[in-house]
Formats: sequence, C-alpha cells, structure tokens
Amino acid sequence: MTQSALARQPSRASGDLTTPAGTRIPSSDLHARRIAREAGLWRAFAGDHTRMLPPTLDAKALDACAFSVLHGASSFAVPSKLVGTSRHQPLLRSLSEPPAATWLALDLDARGDHLVASHRGRVLGRVQPKHLGWVRPLVPFGLALYLSRVTGRGEGRYRLGCNVVFGHVGAALTRLADASGGDGAPPASGAPDHLRLVVPGETRPSPDPLPVRILPEREALTGDADDVVLWRTLEGEAHASVPHVARHSPTGIEWGYLGSGPADLALSVLSALADGESARSLYQRFKAEVIARVPEAGGVLRATEVRAWVARAQEKTGESDRGQAA
Repeated sequence: MTQSALARQPSRASGDLTTPAGTRIPSSDLHARRIAREAGLWRAFAGDHTRMLPPTLDAKALDACAFSVLHGASSFAVPSKLVGTSRHQPLLRSLSEPPAATWLALDLDARGDHLVASHRGRVLGRVQPKHLGWVRPLVPFGLALYLSRVTGRGEGRYRLGCNVVFGHVGAALTRLADASGGDGAPPASGAPDHLRLVVPGETRPSPDPLPVRILPEREALTGDADDVVLWRTLEGEAHASVPHVARHSPTGIEWGYLGSGPADLALSVLSALADGESARSLYQRFKAEVIARVPEAGGVLRATEVRAWVARAQEKTGESDRGQAA
C-alpha cells in the first residue's frame, strides 16, 4: 500500500487560491494552514481526554503537524508506536521486508482496557495507554491506523518495534464536532448508532494529595526489600516486582488509569503486602486512589506507606460499619 492510504483525499487537489485582492496562495500553503488548525483542535481535545502534560502535548502536536505536512496527509495525522510487540516478532519480521507494507492499514480492536492493532487477524501490538483517552472517542468517526515502519534489527536480544500513524484525525474531530453540535459532547440520543462515542478508559486524577508516594525508580536502591517497583520494557510492557494476581486482566497489569489492568496491579500489590481479606476488599479503592495516578513510566511504592494506607482504609471501613450499626 502506498502513501495514498494516509492521503485518502488529495491534499492539494483544489489547486492554488487567489484572494479577492489578487493575492495568490499556493495550495501547499493552504494545506499546511489547514493541518495547523487541525493540530490546534487535536491539542485541545487530547488535553481534555488524556493525562499527558501540556509540554508533552505541545511537542506532540508540533511533531505531528510537521509529519502531516511532510507526508501530504489529507488531514492531521499523529505518528506513534505500538507497545507489547515483543510477543509478535514473526509477523513484524514478515512486514519489515516488503516495501509495500508501508502505510498498510491496520485493524483496531477493543480488548478490555486495551486497543489492539492487528493485520489480517494477527496481532502486532497495543496502542500506548497514554493515547487511549483521545483515540477511543475518534475511532467511530473515521480515525484509522496505519503501519509506518518496522524498527530495529530483530537479532539476538534486539527486538523489532512498530511505528504507526493515527490517520484522518483532523477529519474525525470535525465529524465528532458535527455529531455533537460543535461542543465535543456525546451525540444526541437520535444520532445514528455508528456515531456513538466509545467511553475513554482514562479518568483525570484527583487533586487530593497522593496517599502513597510514587517515587522515581532509582529510589528502589534505597528502600526496603518489600517495596514495589513498577517499570516498563523498551516495548512499553508494564511490569511489577510482585507476582501478578490475575482476576480482571489475564494479559497483564497496567497503571495510570481506571481499568482491569490497574485493578489487577492493585490486587497484586495488596496481596503481597497485606492479608488476603484486606487485599480483596480494598484493592478497588487502592486502584482509584493510587494505581490510577502512577506516571506512565512507573515508579516505586514504599511498602511501609502501602501498609499504612491499608491500616487507614481498614479504620475508615470500621468507622463506617459502626456508624451504620448505630
């Protein structure tokens, strides 16, 4: 598949523009201006729907704007990469050989809290968690995913990665605005079924102070042996220094939002640091108060602070039970 997949509609088809004053504006300038406007819309939308920090969003918007103009995209497109690709090396290797695989259209499937990218039914990897909040609502409105290139050598301990592009983002934002009356809210009840929003998997963190500190990973060297270390591989897969207690997410743990992966991590942490009954009764609260607010890169949870949180939570539960009994 060629670049035409990303540029579904010719970006310069309308030609140059001549203003009433006689000024000629080249079609390339018109295209760049439109992409820039769509980049601004995406920046605002992603800021409302993800936990990414403003400087990160600003840099991403500028990079994506340059990418879209350079490749003649029909509307604003966002380059990214998949995570969880280490399990799918044979397919990636096969796609790294034929040049025609560039701009190959990929399928996006919702599996639990994840969006999985696949080709002809074979999984390539997952969309990065930090992008889920803005990607999910735009899928019903025409957002598409394309393979940009397979990265790495795939030899020895080196793994192949997968760069992708979210295409037609600007057009999807326009359709969403049209369907919601221009304010980005969900469509009215009379809207067609295919225009219903997919509920984002992320929620905004509470402004309250963290009940358990999330320290940089280097702090693992100065703490207790029971401290919980959270980290990601080069492919972006989430790992923890405690065994995975699988209840909601058999595919693995996650953090940084409310969902099944974070729920399993919360249960795993409490199972390692508290008794079984406390872990089972408190892990959903621990997920909401702590795990959902862990930075994407991970960090360290002090065992003493987690146990102190458990004690406080048990005390609050006891007070609530006594109040109801009275």
